[in-house]
Amino acid sequence: MGKTLNEIEHAARQDHVPIMLGDGMEFLLEYIRSHPSVMRVLECGTAVGWSAMKIAGVRENITVDTLEIDPEMHAQAVRNIHEAGLDDRVFAHLCDAGLYRTNQYYDLFFIDAAKSQYRMYVEHFLPNSVIGSVFVFDNLNFHGIVDHPELSENRSTLQMTRKIRKFRETMKNDPRFETTWHPDVGDGVMVSRRIV
Repeated sequence: MGKTLNEIEHAARQDHVPIMLGDGMEFLLEYIRSHPSVMRVLECGTAVGWSAMKIAGVRENITVDTLEIDPEMHAQAVRNIHEAGLDDRVFAHLCDAGLYRTNQYYDLFFIDAAKSQYRMYVEHFLPNSVIGSVFVFDNLNFHGIVDHPELSENRSTLQMTRKIRKFRETMKNDPRFETTWHPDVGDGVMVSRRIV
C-alpha cells in the first residue's frame, strides 16, 4: 500500500522539498477543473510527484509528463506514482527540462523548476503548444524577495529575483499571451494563455 497524497505532502514539507504551497495548488487544480479541455499536461519540476498526481486526480482523462533533473527525487516520484497506480497516466522523466524533446502537444504547462530559466522554458516548449495552451508559473514572488530585495543579502538570490521580476514584466507584455498575475496566490502564480 502506497502513501496517501496527504502523507506525501506532509513528508515533503517536513523535508523542505520544494512543492507548491497549498493555496497555489488548489488554484491550479480549480483552473484545471474549470477548463475541461485540459487533458495533456507537461510539468517542469516533479519533486516527489505530489503535484503531478494531484493534477492527474482531477479527471481520469488527464495525462501528465513530468520532468525532474534530480535522480533521487525522480526515483522517489516514480515509486510514489507506481504505488498510487498512476503509471498509465503520469510519466516521470529524468532529465533537464530545457533539454526535453517531444512531438507531443500540451494543453497546460506547469512550470515549477529553475526560476532563472522560466523564459527559456517558454521558448523551448512553445512549439509544443497551440493557441489556447496555458503556461502556469509558480514562485514568482520567491518568498517576497522579488518585490522586497532588502529581505535577502544573498547575492545569487538577488540576481535570481531580478531575473524573476524581469520575467514577470516580459510575460505581462508578451503579445503572444494573455497573462494574469496572482501575487496573493501561493508564492505568486502567473497564468499565461497563448492567443497567437
